[in-house]
Amino acid sequence: MKKITIILLLVTNLYLILGCDFDQNKEILAEQKIGEFSRIVLVNTSSKPSFKFITDLESISTMPKWAPDKNNFAYMSEKNNKKSLWVSNSKGTQLEVVKYKDREISNFEWAPNSKEIAIEFLQNSDEGNIFLYSLSQKSFLPITRPQKNASLGSWSPDSEWIVYNIEDSIYLSNPKGVNEIFITKGKNPKWSPNGEYVIFNRIENEIQSLWIYKNIDKIVKNTGKNVKDSDYFGEVLHESEKVNISEYDWAYGGNKILYINDHNNNNKEIYILDVKSKNIERLTNNKVDENNIVWSEKYRSILFISNAHNNSDIYQMKPDGSSQEIILNSKDSFSSLDW
Repeated sequence: MKKITIILLLVTNLYLILGCDFDQNKEILAEQKIGEFSRIVLVNTSSKPSFKFITDLESISTMPKWAPDKNNFAYMSEKNNKKSLWVSNSKGTQLEVVKYKDREISNFEWAPNSKEIAIEFLQNSDEGNIFLYSLSQKSFLPITRPQKNASLGSWSPDSEWIVYNIEDSIYLSNPKGVNEIFITKGKNPKWSPNGEYVIFNRIENEIQSLWIYKNIDKIVKNTGKNVKDSDYFGEVLHESEKVNISEYDWAYGGNKILYINDHNNNNKEIYILDVKSKNIERLTNNKVDENNIVWSEKYRSILFISNAHNNSDIYQMKPDGSSQEIILNSKDSFSSLDW
């Protein structure tokens, strides 16, 4: 295990706080873009929306993500043309930079247990590029092999497995073990919260379609056992409808899928699909783009960004598309939401 360098900063005096006290259960993490720079903010939705600035504009801070237990969050920050991972407590008052051999980060995913983070670095010929980071031990374990440029997908709900891409192939791996199992062809895999499925996309004729691999839990259960080779490589979720999926996320514990369909490459709208029935409901209907969809299992609501008023404003709505409500209207742009 490799030790890392920790820089601990107390940054209370750097924050600009507007409005009342922040309630952890009603906070949204967002990336606020101002010109060529971006910073991380906490948006309070318990009363009149207000900001708490986590980072300043001396760096480019992106992709804020809550730990599943909401006790910490993490984000990427670029300074001097190099991206690093930062981890903070829930209030943003203690920040740690996570470094490994001065390698540059490109992506990360919290484990469901909130104790570990899978980190994707830029490729290095000497080592793999996806590592397991332990928050308690401040240490790294390699997950992928050298000479392989992998793209991080997501975790299994029990925090025992991750799914990722190598080129256009999807693999499963147990981060603390040695297994690496080919599943199917595709990209951007996401494991369902109920553990039964993996959704992913395939690009055919420059169109991104959404696919599902069922019974992934049985593959994991049978690892190391003699089982018959399978010719099952997943199934397409839109059999008769032409789609161009730009992003997607799980909802209702893995029983439904939220996604954005980019109609004719010029109009992104939000839909929800039932996994078993394949019934589809359109949730937004306009001539502008929606993006950055985030599902909240606790609130049973959808958070998203819309350009309805020529700004990237933050909205929420119920899972049937009703009760659409603007949370934050600003002349600035927002992206990479999490709540």
